[in-house]
Amino acid sequence: MRAQTVLRTSALTCLLLIPLPATHPQATKDAGKARPQGPAYSTEQSAAVTPDLSARETTLRAGLVQNPQSAALLYSLALVLRLEGSARESLDTYTQAARNRKPTPQELRSVALDYVLLGDFDDAIRWLELAAQSAPNDAEILYSLGRCYYSRDRYVDAGKLYQRVLAIDPHNLKAQENLGLAYDATHRTDKAEEALRTAAAWADPSGSDEWPFLDWGSFLLDQDRAAEAVGPLRVASQIRHDCVPCHERLGRALLATHDTAGGLQELAVATQLDPKNPKMHYEYGRALRQAGQLEHAQQELSLSQTLYSAHSEE
Repeated sequence: MRAQTVLRTSALTCLLLIPLPATHPQATKDAGKARPQGPAYSTEQSAAVTPDLSARETTLRAGLVQNPQSAALLYSLALVLRLEGSARESLDTYTQAARNRKPTPQELRSVALDYVLLGDFDDAIRWLELAAQSAPNDAEILYSLGRCYYSRDRYVDAGKLYQRVLAIDPHNLKAQENLGLAYDATHRTDKAEEALRTAAAWADPSGSDEWPFLDWGSFLLDQDRAAEAVGPLRVASQIRHDCVPCHERLGRALLATHDTAGGLQELAVATQLDPKNPKMHYEYGRALRQAGQLEHAQQELSLSQTLYSAHSEE
């Protein structure tokens, strides 16, 4: 296997070459408490996605055959590789490009999002901090840095960055939503409620982004306000039918409002969507037992125990 190399910065922000990490650690968060991490987050951040990445890659590689030292072609190829999910090859290509031209702040951000794909938020933060030094008013860079701070439990730092983004772009939906999550993580409940409610009000219930509704509904559910949570959680599950936390949390909210049939139906959907998740089977089993469906409940609880045991042996 060929060695992989990436960029780093010294105290003088000189570009050096070092080996890539050998593993792909995966950072995870509880569903419904933050936007997705890892590959999903990197995709969310990719504003430059093209309709046909494969064709674009082919064209760029053909150009590099004729001009292998072209920094412009190499940086473009590195971006396409990131958008295709090939983080390691993308980083290697960014390193090659940097030998010919210093990366721009947005290119440093793209390097950081490769690290997000690899689950390495510490290295992502290093690159984003460097990018932010060069472009302190770039809302995309500040937002991405805030997301990475949040992923490393630096909630206060993340909140400050979301506020900076909103000062630059007052109707930035993702910054508004994530500001609410940062407030919630630091137990500033009143501010979290205001921010999350505002984000849900800005969001399009007919659009493609379920997260403002999921996070607002999840907040209400966690505050024992299940009746209020049902509406936004239902919108979230309608926007994205295959969203496990949307159906799971909607099921819990419906059960808490004494809609047993509706709650069981939503938990059943969540279990079907994520059949190897022991927590889903456990929650569904408990709900079935409380509803008096003892035989079915025992099946789900037994399956949950089997899956937990299998996970512990891995």
